[in-house]
Amino acid sequence: MGQVGLLVTLLVLVAHFLHESSAKSISKWPIVNDVVPLGNLINGDKYDPKLLTSFYTTKYIYKGKKDFHLKRNIGLLVVRRILNQGDILSSSQRNAIDELVHREKTTCGLCESGVMLLQDILSGFFGEEIITAAVVGACEEIQGLSDLLSERVCEMAVDEFKTEFFYVLNNLKPDELCYWLLGDQCVKPDGFLPEWKVTLPSTSVPTYQPPKVPSDGAPTSKFLFFSDVHMDVRYESGASAVCGEPLCCRDNDPTPSDGAGKWGDYRNCDMPRRTVEGMMEAAKRDDLDFILFAGDIPAHDVWNQTKEDQIDKINRWTTLLKTYFPDTPVYAALGNHESAPVNSYPPSSINHEPGADISWLYDTVYDSWSNWIPENDLATVKQGGFYSTLIRPGLRVVSLNSNYCSDDSWWLLVGDNSVDPQDQLAWFAKVMQLAEDQNESVFIITHRLLNGCIKSWSYNYYDIVNRYKNTIIAQFFGHAHTDELKMYYDENDPSHISIVGFIGPGFTTYSEYSDLNAGYRIYTMDGDYKGTTNSLLDADTYILNMTDANLTNDPKWELEYTFSKDYGMRNLSASEFDKLLDRFDADDEIFQQYYQHSTKDARLSSCDEACKQYYICDIKQCRTGDDSFC
Repeated sequence: MGQVGLLVTLLVLVAHFLHESSAKSISKWPIVNDVVPLGNLINGDKYDPKLLTSFYTTKYIYKGKKDFHLKRNIGLLVVRRILNQGDILSSSQRNAIDELVHREKTTCGLCESGVMLLQDILSGFFGEEIITAAVVGACEEIQGLSDLLSERVCEMAVDEFKTEFFYVLNNLKPDELCYWLLGDQCVKPDGFLPEWKVTLPSTSVPTYQPPKVPSDGAPTSKFLFFSDVHMDVRYESGASAVCGEPLCCRDNDPTPSDGAGKWGDYRNCDMPRRTVEGMMEAAKRDDLDFILFAGDIPAHDVWNQTKEDQIDKINRWTTLLKTYFPDTPVYAALGNHESAPVNSYPPSSINHEPGADISWLYDTVYDSWSNWIPENDLATVKQGGFYSTLIRPGLRVVSLNSNYCSDDSWWLLVGDNSVDPQDQLAWFAKVMQLAEDQNESVFIITHRLLNGCIKSWSYNYYDIVNRYKNTIIAQFFGHAHTDELKMYYDENDPSHISIVGFIGPGFTTYSEYSDLNAGYRIYTMDGDYKGTTNSLLDADTYILNMTDANLTNDPKWELEYTFSKDYGMRNLSASEFDKLLDRFDADDEIFQQYYQHSTKDARLSSCDEACKQYYICDIKQCRTGDDSFC
């Protein structure tokens, strides 16, 4: 071993001694029997961090096995959180991981002891490397529970999210971190994810007015809605669709005889560019007045994404839209997959923290959206990825960044970071008041479903939209990849629906449903004329049957259903959806149609009574943890 190797070995021993000497909960002296000799940590004169972290995380480093098991069990909890990012595992795979965690019987007290141990390690020499290796080891341990977790995915996923995890590990108390890791198994600590309230404008609340319906023969307008395109620029026809990772059908996968279809695949694959272009070609045949897009452009390779990757995908997407719809304005919202890592939306108050500056994303979408939105309406895009602009006189769109509502963005877990990040909801209330004052109608577009938000964000949003229910025509959501409804009720008058919400249809086939088709929707609304109601009249949902497309090499976007014809609705107003939900209860055949449409005609078994009540309750559940309208 050269002089450099000897010096590094000495530094390792000193670091280890200092770390052990300063630890309160760890034995002072290491037991190194059966451990790789320290000299082997040096490759020639080069320090090998992987071997070093293996040395530090072996169960022989500390006396006894207690500390090792604490680290391992906290590692399992952290891995579970990491693998839930980006929805890359099926429900059965998530359940298997949950069952493993349950078998370990990690109580809140044991969890807090484990967190204290990790915090102690983090404060010492090579702390980040030691914890990273422990979490990677926990991930590799659960590989047997899922055929999608290769060693490569484990290592890269942990590396992708470690900066956020170290931020919360450094800044949360053990009981706070354990409440986040274990959920309601633990008592929520006082002050964690604090409650807060947006102050609404003090103007008097107008009497509720049911939406007006245009007269027969009035002019109409059409617009395209789609979301969750998840275009994979590395998709390759013939590549393996069962590749041992969460996302397959890519140019680095093998090419078996049953490889990916040319136009897409129901297995672990996102969408090829040619299919996205085919959808655009089909949709532009309608005389579109504008387009709404609810976010999620990149593919699901969430363990291997960089800022540069995401910028490239957004720019490619912008070019496609300008190519196929050169004269049609596009109003978009940010999805959780636009950031790198996925779900990472830190507030600007902590942009000095490593990895917490997201201005690169807001600068990118500012440039993209400026193709369609006036510059004076874009200032809030750089503030927090949200904006409001007029589609036409009297019709406004509000695009909200609902990624600030979710604890999937781990940055929000600390202190007051979750309290109306970027003052978005306070801004939203002011925009809605201005729209009411000017007698405008409003479309709201956002990515996430808001009953999955941090509770205070969800409740504040609910209060704002119900205050301005006379102004809001509809809400448009993405994220779920399915085609469903969300109906909002006013708790002061729960006898009828106050605001309509539409989820999807999502575009990608990537889903735990085995035959989820690609889809988009064309809405018809009251037209642009003096006295227009701006109301929604009908909607046509189109799907692409992937099996047929690949067998015939002739993709056909076919009409799946229309609200007026299939559900007997006169228009898409709240009062008509009141009637539809009543029919769901009374007429099982109508409900089964909705159930089938929810997965864009995936081949599902029928939904029994318990299943039916779950789905109907889900339609009415729009606030986090609140089923009071079910």
